[in-house]
Amino acid sequence: MTGPQAGTEDRLPELVLTAIVSGREISLRNIGAPLVLIFHAQDTARTALEVNRTVRGAYPDAREVVIASVIDLRSFPVMFKGMVEDELEKAYHNSASRLPAGADPADHVILLPDWKGAVHTALDVKNSNAQAAVVVADRAGQILCRIQEGDLGPLALAALQDD
Repeated sequence: MTGPQAGTEDRLPELVLTAIVSGREISLRNIGAPLVLIFHAQDTARTALEVNRTVRGAYPDAREVVIASVIDLRSFPVMFKGMVEDELEKAYHNSASRLPAGADPADHVILLPDWKGAVHTALDVKNSNAQAAVVVADRAGQILCRIQEGDLGPLALAALQDD
C-alpha cells in the first residue's frame, strides 16, 4: 500500500458491487460522495467498526461520506456461500440495530462481499485477513490515500479533511 497520499492518476476501478441485505449497488468510481473503503476479513472486522466510528463521528451524514466494508471471502469454499451470507446478514442487522433513530441502514451499513478478491486485487490490497486496510477516495473516484498500517480511523479522517 502506498503512503497517505496517492498519485494523481490513481483512481478507483470501474466496479459495481452489491451490498448484502439492502441490495444497494455501489459504483466505486461514480458514487458521488467521498468514499471510505475498509478492506477486512472476519479476523480484522473490529478495525472496520473503529474506522466507521471515527469517520462517522466527524461525518454523521451518509450523504456526506460513504463508508463501505469490502469483506475478503476468498478463503470460503463455494459450498459455504449460503452459510457465510447468513452470517453477513446477521452482522448487517446487528449493526443496523445500533443506528440512531431515522438512519437508513442501507446508507450506513454497506457490506460488500469480495468472493473472488476482485476488489482487493484491483486496489492492490493484500492480507486484509491479517491487517485491515483503508482506501479513501474523493467524489470523483480519485484515490486520496491507501493505508494498512497505524491507526486507520484517524488516518482516513485526515485524508478526508485534507481533500
